[in-house]
Amino acid sequence: MKYRKENGSIKIIIAIIILVLAISIGIIVIKRPKKNNNSEIKKEPFEYFVLNSLEGKAGVINKSGKILVNPEYTNIYIPNQAKDVFICFKNDTDYIILNSEGKEIFSDFEAVYAILISENTNEMEQEVLCYLQNEKYGLIDFSGNKITGAIYEEIVSLPNKPGVIRVKQNGLYGVIDSKGNTIIDIKYNSIIGDDFSTAKGYSKAGYIVSEKTNTGIMYGYINSNGKMLVSTKYESISRAREYDEDDIYLIFMENGKKGVIKNKKEVISPKYQSINYYDVSNIFVVNRNGKYGFYSSSGDEILPVEYTSYFVAGNYICVKKDDSMMLFDFHGNLVNTNIYKSITETENPNYFIAQDEKGYYSIISKDFQIGNNYTSISYAFNNFFVFTTEEGKAGVIEVYSGIEIEPTYDYIIVLENAKALEAHKENEIDIYSEKIEKVFTISDGIVEKISDNYFKIYSKKEKIYIDNSGNIVNNTDVFENLKLYSFKTEDNKWGYKDKEGNIIIEPTYDMVTELNEYGFAGIYKNSRWGVINSEGEILVQPSYELDTYYEPQFIGKYLLEGGDISYCSEIKEK
Repeated sequence: MKYRKENGSIKIIIAIIILVLAISIGIIVIKRPKKNNNSEIKKEPFEYFVLNSLEGKAGVINKSGKILVNPEYTNIYIPNQAKDVFICFKNDTDYIILNSEGKEIFSDFEAVYAILISENTNEMEQEVLCYLQNEKYGLIDFSGNKITGAIYEEIVSLPNKPGVIRVKQNGLYGVIDSKGNTIIDIKYNSIIGDDFSTAKGYSKAGYIVSEKTNTGIMYGYINSNGKMLVSTKYESISRAREYDEDDIYLIFMENGKKGVIKNKKEVISPKYQSINYYDVSNIFVVNRNGKYGFYSSSGDEILPVEYTSYFVAGNYICVKKDDSMMLFDFHGNLVNTNIYKSITETENPNYFIAQDEKGYYSIISKDFQIGNNYTSISYAFNNFFVFTTEEGKAGVIEVYSGIEIEPTYDYIIVLENAKALEAHKENEIDIYSEKIEKVFTISDGIVEKISDNYFKIYSKKEKIYIDNSGNIVNNTDVFENLKLYSFKTEDNKWGYKDKEGNIIIEPTYDMVTELNEYGFAGIYKNSRWGVINSEGEILVQPSYELDTYYEPQFIGKYLLEGGDISYCSEIKEK
């Protein structure tokens, strides 16, 4: 690769834009931000943001809204928004890397790259960068200090495992951490993560490794601590995902047949064409010659290999044999002989949803069946289900007491990870609590999850907060440490008070937002937005015409946009 020089120095090349290298050495390609669901990627609070100007140029501001890099570049990337490393492109090939003082950095290196953690979330390694020297790669930190020498043929982060780096040397692979310490020796033909995750993230994920032997490429398994659990002697290995954190279940192939290992012990003999694991039910489904059987996680047979199709539904197994569908519990006991077209599990292991031959849905358990020509049924929470009638209207039914919400709504949504409902009818939204009590009605509203415990329901005139049970709470409960809190008067005007209830900004606005984590809030009047800071000072009078359905967020006088990778936009005042 040829590097363009400017002012006598080789410009630092960032792999964010180089697709060919991205494929070969795992370098970042920036895409539209997506929601990050990897709880183990610990990001520091954002300090820096790309600023997009009205003229279509890019600069950098800090979290106070101060311009650090004037918007004069075609594009800018910030690998870690808590670190002042800004990759500033003048065009497709000429660029410079600057810090928060506007000084060029990393100019002593031949090239420097950001390292991708996850293609789905665009997460990058937050502590290290990759550098090139004499056609070999090494690691440096964000201050430019060398962590390793340039001794590797390839450096790439293992997906979803921040701080875990796969390296290649002399054609073989190993794993190091972000400090340069060895996790797995460089001796394997391949190393991949097993993608195992828990509610806490990917720290328990291990590694599937391979070595070339006299009989071909053989696979083994190394646990998350770098300890060899299963030697490289199998034709393939995969991990049964999302099981408990203490035991490791591996599906392996030997002599063309599959079995299961629990930690180091074989619990299901290798005699099947395929084996699938169901994490909710903790069972294995085996296939041999087109027939299915079932094993517990300890390797005990639940049902023999003699069924032509199956569904795993909660704590039950629905199987087909001789054109009949039968329902068994996990002890192999027959509990229901009704004929269904399909059965699906719910989050409540006591219930599942069945579809009959006519396409209608029912709620069934081992004791009852509830149905009334419903065209759809979905589980809500506790003993509640959302159903849809033939007329296309949605309601809610409780399995013991019957219909709790009459089917008059266009559709009903269960709030994310909560026990509350969002029921839509034309342009109105009704909010129901966990007790199926209507707590709020709003027209042309938006329901937005703002934290693990709270939701915001708002329009351009109204705003409330609810907890995960659907109970209305105060903004002082949701945001404990703000300097200012919004309030509304009886004549529907909005202003701000401090936590003691003293009015700081008079209620003269049609709507306002709460202060965000950077200390800025939006004020809305006469169909235009303005900005205040945490001291109650007006930075911008309501003069922004914003074509946005959601409440805007601001950094200083700039509009905050994006998700995991955030940026700001300059706005023209009217």
